[in-house]
Amino acid sequence: MTQLPTRAAIDRAPPLDFPERQHQQVDIQIECVCEGYTVRVEYNGAVATVKSAIARLRAAGLEPSRTTAPTAAPAPRQRAETVEPLYQPDGTACCPVHRRALSEGRYGLFCSSKAQPGQAANDKGYCSLRFGA
Repeated sequence: MTQLPTRAAIDRAPPLDFPERQHQQVDIQIECVCEGYTVRVEYNGAVATVKSAIARLRAAGLEPSRTTAPTAAPAPRQRAETVEPLYQPDGTACCPVHRRALSEGRYGLFCSSKAQPGQAANDKGYCSLRFGA
């Protein structure tokens, strides 16, 4: 059986050294703000010196901006179409596509049938018709 180290043993262990990574050259761009203007600084150097480069920029009066790269906006969700349910002779509301009795849910009536290809479906594959009453 493998003996795992204790927390104290982990705390006493020397830091891991990855010399091949620390001397690896990188080309990065650092965006800084100077008197309200955004300035882009290009940096070419070792990975281990990036923090010191940022410290030198701060000493020169430039503050690295905290903005992140813009992300694509999620696609707008399509609203499910609202249809009138079919009613059986006994007054039970049914889905007009699947002819199945509707269930009462948290947000109103819904059809619990699996949608076939080409039919209105939600992201889980079930009928996504909304029923107006």
